[in-house]
Amino acid sequence: MVIETFMDFCSGIGGGRLGLEQAGLKCVGYSDTARLAPITYRLMHDTRNEKNYGNLKRVNTSILPSFDMLIAGFPCQTFSVIGRKDGFSDDRGQIIFHLARIIKETQPACFLLENVKGLVTHDKGNTLKIILNELNEVGYDVTYKVLNSLDFGVPQMRQRVYFVGINKNLNRNIDNFKWPQPITKPGLGKYLVDNNVASNERLEILKYYLDNPTNKGKYTIDAICEMEGKIIDTRMNDLRIYEERCPTLRAQRDGVLYIRNGVVYQLSGYEALLLQGFPCEYADRVKEEVTDRHLLMQAGNAMTVNVIKKLGKSIINFLENTED
Repeated sequence: MVIETFMDFCSGIGGGRLGLEQAGLKCVGYSDTARLAPITYRLMHDTRNEKNYGNLKRVNTSILPSFDMLIAGFPCQTFSVIGRKDGFSDDRGQIIFHLARIIKETQPACFLLENVKGLVTHDKGNTLKIILNELNEVGYDVTYKVLNSLDFGVPQMRQRVYFVGINKNLNRNIDNFKWPQPITKPGLGKYLVDNNVASNERLEILKYYLDNPTNKGKYTIDAICEMEGKIIDTRMNDLRIYEERCPTLRAQRDGVLYIRNGVVYQLSGYEALLLQGFPCEYADRVKEEVTDRHLLMQAGNAMTVNVIKKLGKSIINFLENTED
């Protein structure tokens, strides 16, 4: 079975797309309804001969081009530990069922879905059971695994659950699917370009974290400035310090700082794209067209390019191996 093409649903800024393209596949169309992400998507990727099919809830599958694989990073906020964890009761939690309809009606050879790790344990595992059952009923054998982007060539701690589905008509034993193996962890240095010195406002926020009851007495601003190369993460009332790796990028996160030569920098949207596996030339295409704040949000919602590339190759190898 030769896999050549894919459709990109819940496309965001195209981390999934780029990963599959790097694995050797061709995108034939995409779908997203966000206000700004499709603008970034078009700037990053050559979409001149492609159509954005818009709201997947209303997609008429009879007009979709033929494709071998479906990829989607369906909305995660309703299953996230950070979010409200409303699950299927939130409208965004229903997206998986609309994806299942599209999969059922188009019957691609395979699919690759991504979501937050919290989905696995959401509602004591019942949410996961419902999703697996739904995907099984539309004709697919499914396996899933939590992978960390940190293990696949980017210095970002980002645990996500990935679902690989194989069309039952292909008569493949899903138990023989080989998940990609971790590779050497890279250093953080080349991903930081020192282009965003922390503003006075951001430094005041940092001082607030240093002085609050949780952290008071642990560090001073002078001590922080001497932490060469360290990543400083502020969230809620907590302050955490990391070395040679970045905490998970999130759409709501703009409080990641780092120290270079005694200067406090705030992680920029450009750097966030690099930490998600986007090459510099892709980040260069959008840095003057999209605000830094929006790039940070979009990078936080994106799929990690490196992970998708590895998964894409694993799926291709699995389906092209006639011994399975």
